[in-house]
Amino acid sequence: MTRREAIQNMLLIMSGTALVPAYLRGEGSPSIKLAHLDIDGDQEQLLGEIAETIIPATDTPGAKELGLHLFVMKMVDDCCTQEEQRSFEIGLSQLESISQETFGGSFADGTEEQREALFESINLRSEHTEELKTFCRIMKQRTIQGYKVSEYVMTELIPHKMIPDPYDGYYPASKLGGEI
Repeated sequence: MTRREAIQNMLLIMSGTALVPAYLRGEGSPSIKLAHLDIDGDQEQLLGEIAETIIPATDTPGAKELGLHLFVMKMVDDCCTQEEQRSFEIGLSQLESISQETFGGSFADGTEEQREALFESINLRSEHTEELKTFCRIMKQRTIQGYKVSEYVMTELIPHKMIPDPYDGYYPASKLGGEI
């Protein structure tokens, strides 16, 4: 075996090892590992559209671009009770079926106005199930929480200061107000 053949074989082995996790994960699996929630890849994309409805992209990045749907999934998986997790899963499927009835298609296929109207009407109407209302409440709370602690907000919108107001020894005492 020549050196060239050995390098080619090594490159084939390394590229195969890099691609194996993608094949093992499967097409319908979520992109993050969840211990308690049973969410597939299509539902993950739907959560991304719902998060984008809550915080749309303007001159700042939206929820989908910041990956807040992944934050919501992880927070529900780690921090919610089993009851809330079950309600989250049931509410997600109910939202999709309601959007099928309302739009004649998936939630993601609706216009921005239709999605906002549907999402807001869920809390106002008493005819919706408690699971669907719980899903919307959790989704909205966790999306906003994720936005507030996102890297973009903490570095670009509200830059974090280690010391809020550092001591300035040269600040004129006359500006402090009062006699010194």
